[in-house]
Amino acid sequence: MKESRKALFLFEPIRVLGSLYVMENKQSVDVTSGFDLAWQRIENWGTDFYSLLPNILAGFLILIFIGLIAYAVKRGLESYFKRRKRIDLGNLLSDLVFWGLTIFGVLVALTVIMPSLQPVDLISGLGLGSLAVGFAFKDILQNWLAGLLILLRLPFRRGDQIRIDDSEGTVVSIEPRATVIKTYDGKVIVVPNTKVYTSHVIVGTAYDVRRVELDITVGYDYNTNDIIKIILDAITPLDEVLKEPTPQVLCWSLGSTSMEMKVRWWVDSSRSQEVVSRARIVQAIKETFELNDIDPTDPQLIFYQEHKAKSKKHSPVKGKKTTPPQKIKTSTHDPEVEKIKLDDKSQTILPKE
Repeated sequence: MKESRKALFLFEPIRVLGSLYVMENKQSVDVTSGFDLAWQRIENWGTDFYSLLPNILAGFLILIFIGLIAYAVKRGLESYFKRRKRIDLGNLLSDLVFWGLTIFGVLVALTVIMPSLQPVDLISGLGLGSLAVGFAFKDILQNWLAGLLILLRLPFRRGDQIRIDDSEGTVVSIEPRATVIKTYDGKVIVVPNTKVYTSHVIVGTAYDVRRVELDITVGYDYNTNDIIKIILDAITPLDEVLKEPTPQVLCWSLGSTSMEMKVRWWVDSSRSQEVVSRARIVQAIKETFELNDIDPTDPQLIFYQEHKAKSKKHSPVKGKKTTPPQKIKTSTHDPEVEKIKLDDKSQTILPKE
């Protein structure tokens, strides 16, 4: 037993060295086989690429061909709607068709490059992707749909002067996301289309003409018919005031010390005509009142008017006429004057004359 144990003890180092040699050779074999496997995988990729190269070239050619068709259709739609004077609608629809055809071309190219890829899988994946995009960009899609509905129904046109809540100005363009308005003081307001679609919109240039009103007060000591006559004589000659419909001076309400009168006249529907005509009419009424010794009465100055009535009687209206106020010139670069290219009114939902 002792001798056998001695023999085993002597052979133990040899066994350990042998096992270490075997392990080293095994690692070298494993490393070598791993490199071979990786190189074989790269060679397979290269072989697959060369085998798919005709499909890749065909897919790119198909994508370029469909892209050219999409671009031609886009330009054709823009030209068609420009002739129909529906520029903004043409821009929106042409972009929609262009990107729709482009996505279709990408799907076709992918199925050509990878024949194993089924169109049904692409469509189903596209549906899930569009659902996710819809949730992520809900507000953008709402504005886009509202813009499409606005352009289809067209409650107002490019170039119309409108008011949406506190925003007022001239419509520069109707974009897919928002309506761009240039204010009368030269600023730009971008109003989301959902707000435009759901809010009350006042279209100031829906018709060719519109009416303007001015309130004045006159004491009771004057003859009403004389007051009406001299006001009409003062405002009728003004170029901005239309002769038809005729201007009016109406007795509107009775105050404690004076009577309120409403002066109404018609002008061209642009904002500049309202501003200029109002300024000239105020000046004309003021000058004709001074010439005829008429004192407009402020109904709040009760004590002053009572004292004045006791101390001095009004002289009768003399019926004198004044020369019309000087014309007010407006610059062509004034936002109240400039005319942006209008869409065809016959395509809108605006009521006809």
